[in-house]
Amino acid sequence: MKITQIEAIPLRGVRDYVASAGLQTPESETIPPPTRALTSDYGERRHVCAYPRGYQSTLVRVHTDAGITGIGEAHAPLAPQVSAAIVEHVLAPALIGEDPRAIDVLWEKMYSTMRLRGHSTGWQTEAMSGVDIALWDILGKAVGLPVYMLLGGAHHTRLKAYASGVPGTTSAEQVAHARRFVEERGFSAVKMSIGRQDLEVEIAAVAAVAEALGDEAHLLVDAHGAYDATTALNLGRQLQALGVYWLEDPLAPEDHSGYKMLSDVLDMAIAAGETECNRYQFRDRLAARAVDILLPDVCRAGGITEGRKIAMLADCYQTPWAAHVSMGTPVHIAAALHLGAATPNFLICECPTHQNPLGNNLLQTPILCRDGFFELPQGPGLGIELIEDELNRVRLA
Repeated sequence: MKITQIEAIPLRGVRDYVASAGLQTPESETIPPPTRALTSDYGERRHVCAYPRGYQSTLVRVHTDAGITGIGEAHAPLAPQVSAAIVEHVLAPALIGEDPRAIDVLWEKMYSTMRLRGHSTGWQTEAMSGVDIALWDILGKAVGLPVYMLLGGAHHTRLKAYASGVPGTTSAEQVAHARRFVEERGFSAVKMSIGRQDLEVEIAAVAAVAEALGDEAHLLVDAHGAYDATTALNLGRQLQALGVYWLEDPLAPEDHSGYKMLSDVLDMAIAAGETECNRYQFRDRLAARAVDILLPDVCRAGGITEGRKIAMLADCYQTPWAAHVSMGTPVHIAAALHLGAATPNFLICECPTHQNPLGNNLLQTPILCRDGFFELPQGPGLGIELIEDELNRVRLA
């Protein structure tokens, strides 16, 4: 079997994305007014990531001379055309004519195309992720098995999920939504965002949701890298007293010593890793004991091949991992679920709560999250099939 073509498909959904903590659209660059509190303005000016007004991503199709086509996804919430260009102009020329079943060999070949130029992270590994996931889809279809079986079988047949994102502009609205996630959808964990208001306001909002959830569900808090180490320590101590299960990305990803300090001092778990893109970055974080829960993104950190190595590396340090999904399509979720099922230290998978125009509407059979658990796709490969008309509707020209 040989690879004959690799196709990148940038996508954009039409529904507006409502910016929240740590997220900013290019059209809106308003900086919050300065606070009177004696704290660094780090979170007001330096941590904010650019996000588009729509939902975006890049799907990848790998075609073979055996008539089997695999589907993958490159995480691309911003400028999916860039990921598409890397797939088609850097990775495809290196892989055309190769056997798609030699997945690990092809991963190393893709990684080597740009490593001596310093491109071993970011858009490069995101693009690689899309190709890699498609290769696993091909192998599963070729042998008639789901990806998780190719990885050694399922440690988990139903994968626990957390509700990611608590909508609302007031504390009462957030409390109502959080309660609804637990009572109506069965989630046992809910994640809310902070990092865009005065610390006292943020803590009060978390306290209200924590009280509303009580012992019925774990509360996770995502700070989007908004704080300096001193502020994060103060925040962490107060969130810990409220019973928060994990504090996610409290610092800039570059501050490994700050993360180690927080992990050492706080009893609450410190979660991080969505910004890391290869096993070497995760190795350094794990070796420093600078994290308690890893959050790799299978469509950013090199796909299923590298994701499995990251998970196994984390297992060596007795560190669990949770799947970061964010704004991806169901291809993203399917890949994360197969990897999670096949790794013993998998903890939980992110389940976005927003209405995604690049979601289950693209699939012939939807991926379901019921009573707080994802159902593991059972068909060959990723176990999903796209609806071409729906895909063409959201395809970027």
